Amino acid sequence: MRLIGRIGDGSTETYARVILLKDIEREIKAEELVLIKNGGEDKPVNEIIGVLREGLGKNEFLSHSAYRPDVAYLKYGGQPSGAREVYSFRVMPIGVKGENGFEPNKLIIAPRSPVYLFEDDDNPLELLAVGIKEPECLDAYLEGHEGWRIPVLKEYIPYHVGIFGSTGSGKSWLARYVLTDFYRKCGYDVLILDWSGTDYVPYFEDHVVPIIDIGLDEESVFAYLQDLTYRFGDNSNVRDAFDEFIENWSDKVKEAGRDHNKLYEMLRRNVEKMIENIQRNDWKDAARRACRRVFRKIKPEDLIPLMGTLSVADLLKRLREDHLLVIDMSGAMVESKLGFFLSLGAEIYREMDMGRNVDIAMIIDEAPQYAPWEAKGIQLQTSEMIKNLAALGRKRRFNLTLISQGIKGEIGINAAVRRNLNTYFIGRIHPLDATGEGGASEWLSPYGIRPEQLLQLKPGRFYFAGIMNPSPVPLLLTFNPR
Repeated sequence: MRLIGRIGDGSTETYARVILLKDIEREIKAEELVLIKNGGEDKPVNEIIGVLREGLGKNEFLSHSAYRPDVAYLKYGGQPSGAREVYSFRVMPIGVKGENGFEPNKLIIAPRSPVYLFEDDDNPLELLAVGIKEPECLDAYLEGHEGWRIPVLKEYIPYHVGIFGSTGSGKSWLARYVLTDFYRKCGYDVLILDWSGTDYVPYFEDHVVPIIDIGLDEESVFAYLQDLTYRFGDNSNVRDAFDEFIENWSDKVKEAGRDHNKLYEMLRRNVEKMIENIQRNDWKDAARRACRRVFRKIKPEDLIPLMGTLSVADLLKRLREDHLLVIDMSGAMVESKLGFFLSLGAEIYREMDMGRNVDIAMIIDEAPQYAPWEAKGIQLQTSEMIKNLAALGRKRRFNLTLISQGIKGEIGINAAVRRNLNTYFIGRIHPLDATGEGGASEWLSPYGIRPEQLLQLKPGRFYFAGIMNPSPVPLLLTFNPR
């Protein structure tokens, strides 16, 4: 460690600024970790570890709002004096160094206390792991220190995770190369839902299951067709006809020999037959009109995603054998993807409701597709399913990892779902998240992390915050993709 400055005026037990020694400002960067010997070098009352943020440079003779001789000299190309320049950083205390790891600081941080910079050989993050029964680390490190791996409280994996960042910030890379291996190392089978089939499928070719191979339960088939036909033309007789045909759906698929054209004709014939059996002529005429509207919306190829034969139960059995599966959801309509998720969620919920620990980490790419800010139609059901899975999963070793461009609003996740996430990885944010209630700025600004910093983060850099982080202060991590 080396001395870089001393604590200045106005410090409290949770706030302090370190005034840097001469020329140190040329070397010290934000996000470095420091040690404060509170009260002096010889007999400090405690030793506080903190992180540097909110750098500030002051020169009272160069005020932009007042006219002074130094300003006049500068106006004509002169070099003003730097004799009265002061450089400082805010120190965000992580905790007091103790025998059992970190404890919250409750003493005033004394002005004039010396501040030391941790160097590569010191690795203060090892102190975060003190007191953890079975310490685990992410395959990631503190920005600028490749040897300082990030410790994690793995018992909080079932409290659910959110990964947020704009396009190109490295969200999928973080999930692929850091969290997937971490979950597996902690005893979880990893199930990845790849919405576009491009972010994970090419990297896990031996573990891919196409969505069209998976059979949906009857409730999900009904929800899919209902959403596709705008509630079956708002006609109860047409709806009942569809409902009757969907019963024993898997048998109908087998009867059609997985020929979507044949299945379409079977569906159409049965629906029209039921409508012709209606006794009242006025009801029959209304049902005929609704039926024509409905079948103008359904095409034979729309049934392809509903013709899978692999049951969700068999899918979960395969997951427990392979320990990693990626569902390729490309080529299917939105309603089909969400219908599959409802089937999958129902089966996992059933297992948990029976008192079984499922040991599954489900990574959901493009989470706003399942639980948007303003859910409608089938998305209301998928949002509710995520909430139910999250609530029960905390007790049954089930993790949800939701990936999203934004936290709030039109680019974010439904607020009721978001409240179930207790660990966050926040990368370069979308401008819509930079201000306003519920965005990344509101989440991180209490820790000295400003919106302009979040807007400028390089790809692959994420602030790690929440219950899985042993540090109460978010830490800036990065990683080396393989």
